[in-house]
Amino acid sequence: MAKQNLNIAQHNCGISPVLGVIIMVLLTVILAGITVSAVYSDDMLASLKPTPVANIDVVSAEGGFPKYPNYVKYEDNFVHMRHVAGEPLPLDSIKIEINGCGSAYEGVVPHGTLHTGDIHISYENLNFDGKDSDYSSNNQVLSDGMWSAGEELVLNGQDGISSSSTVSVTINGITNTSNNYGLKEEEIVSIKILDRKTKRIIAESECQVTLAE
Repeated sequence: MAKQNLNIAQHNCGISPVLGVIIMVLLTVILAGITVSAVYSDDMLASLKPTPVANIDVVSAEGGFPKYPNYVKYEDNFVHMRHVAGEPLPLDSIKIEINGCGSAYEGVVPHGTLHTGDIHISYENLNFDGKDSDYSSNNQVLSDGMWSAGEELVLNGQDGISSSSTVSVTINGITNTSNNYGLKEEEIVSIKILDRKTKRIIAESECQVTLAE
C-alpha cells in the first residue's frame, strides 16, 4: 500500500506542472483576444455595417486657372453632382475625393505661390460648417442634413476658404495650401464618393472638365 501511495504522489506531481502550463497558455490566448478586440473593435464593427447604396451622376465639371490665357477665377470652378436614386446620404458621414490636373495656392492668397500639376481635393464631409458661406447658398437643398434622390450637390473652388476648413487641397504633394482649387480645362478628373463609417466607395466616376465661362 505504501508503494502504491508513493506512486500516486509521484504521478500527481507530474500532472501539476502540465496543468499549470495549460492554464498559462489559455490565459495568454484569452488576454491576446481581449487586446486584439480592444484595438480593432472599431474596424471590425465598421466592416459589419452596410455601405449606403446610391446612384450618383457627375453632371458637369467646369474649370480653369487664374493665369494666362483664360484667367478663370477659382470661384468660377464648379463640379455638379446629382443623387439619382438610392438611399439618402447623411452629410456628416460622406466624403468626396477629386483627383486630376489642377491649380492651387501654396500659402495665403494673394501672397502665396501659384502651383499647377497633380491635385488631390478632399471634402471630409458635406456639412455646411468648415466651408465658405457660398457653399450653403449653393446647396440649400441639403439643409435637412441629407443628400437625397433628386437633389444636386454643387462644389466650388472656393469652398475650402475657411479658418477651420473641412476641405483640403494637395498640389504636387504640397499640403500647405489655401485649400482653394482650380481644375484644368479639357483634362479628366476622377471623383469618388465614400462612406466614412465603412471606408467603402459608394460611387465613382470620371468627367472631362470644360472651360468655365
